[in-house]
Amino acid sequence: MNGPIDAEQLGRLLDEHGAALALYASQWTFAADDCVQEAIIELARQPQAPAYVVAWLYRVVKHRALNAGRGERRRRVREARAMAERFAELHHSQGHQHDGSHTAIAALQDLDPADRELVVMRIWGGLTFDEIAAVLAVSTATAHRHYEQAIGKLRKRLEMPCSTNTNRPNSN
Repeated sequence: MNGPIDAEQLGRLLDEHGAALALYASQWTFAADDCVQEAIIELARQPQAPAYVVAWLYRVVKHRALNAGRGERRRRVREARAMAERFAELHHSQGHQHDGSHTAIAALQDLDPADRELVVMRIWGGLTFDEIAAVLAVSTATAHRHYEQAIGKLRKRLEMPCSTNTNRPNSN
């Protein structure tokens, strides 16, 4: 190829190699399709087509995927740290002493996001099961059952009994 790549050639490259490039990028990031699209755009901006266009695409996709993966990891660490700080601040503002709350926070962070969401809404947010059901668009019984399962997982992680008041949290 001599000169820049035209739209028809870009479309053909995407049709022929897009799925394989996305699979390749998915080794490093959840945003594989975005990496492929960005590489195609970057290719379109080149004043002259690379000698080995497909190899060039693989190299660019890999670099973009590695960068995206690093960003995802940094974001997860930052969000986990922010969540721990928020829980600690809330726990402290409610007048609790250091009674293992850091252990509880770590166990809460280990829960899958759906379970963590339930526990946070119920314990820290003070929502009723009717309110939680409305947020999650499920029945009250389902919200209660999932909450009890999440609390059970927390109990296992903490390896100690955990008293819960399922009528209304923080009722003291």
